[in-house]
Amino acid sequence: MMEPATLAQILAADPLEAWQAAIVARLDALFPGVTVKAHPGKIDISQMIAKTIVPAPGIAVGWSRVRSIELINGMVDLTVDWAAYIVVEAKAIENRAVDRDRLGWALGYRMMMILADREETTWSLNKITPPAEQPAPQLVPLYTVADEGRGVGYLAATWSQTLVAQGAGLYDAPAPMLTVTIDDDGRASAEADFGDDVPIEVRDLWEVDP
Repeated sequence: MMEPATLAQILAADPLEAWQAAIVARLDALFPGVTVKAHPGKIDISQMIAKTIVPAPGIAVGWSRVRSIELINGMVDLTVDWAAYIVVEAKAIENRAVDRDRLGWALGYRMMMILADREETTWSLNKITPPAEQPAPQLVPLYTVADEGRGVGYLAATWSQTLVAQGAGLYDAPAPMLTVTIDDDGRASAEADFGDDVPIEVRDLWEVDP
């Protein structure tokens, strides 16, 4: 049964903000010279045309969906669909002109290599699975005719990861204390003490070699 929680407690228990911040921090370190920011949610192409979400070259990290998988022990796994929106434009790099499409692919390729690295994709957090194989991480261009006139291009790297064993389980009570004895015939019996002063006896559990 759920207990009442204040807004402060709800905010403190939210794992997504810390997860998103960890992704942003790691990508910021892995992409020096690229602006990496958090984004509140899914981006559609009209938003991109109307307003630049992050200065180019830049990456905006957001999540688009959370799915809950209930486990047999009462806990849940939360599968989160993430997206890294890459914003690019033509840029001079080491005195050499690099066009928008070339830079976009290079940043997208590096993003895909990061997502293939199991150590990197824990984002230094616990209880995070590697990116799912189905659907696999993917990189898609989001260029439009309107973008051509603005000289700005967009790509999206998407992937899914799972935050495991969330919530209170059905079996969170301490495990019972077991006292096992073996008689002269090699038969074992156990007494389970659940701490309520009413031990439960379980006899003839198994046989052992004398």
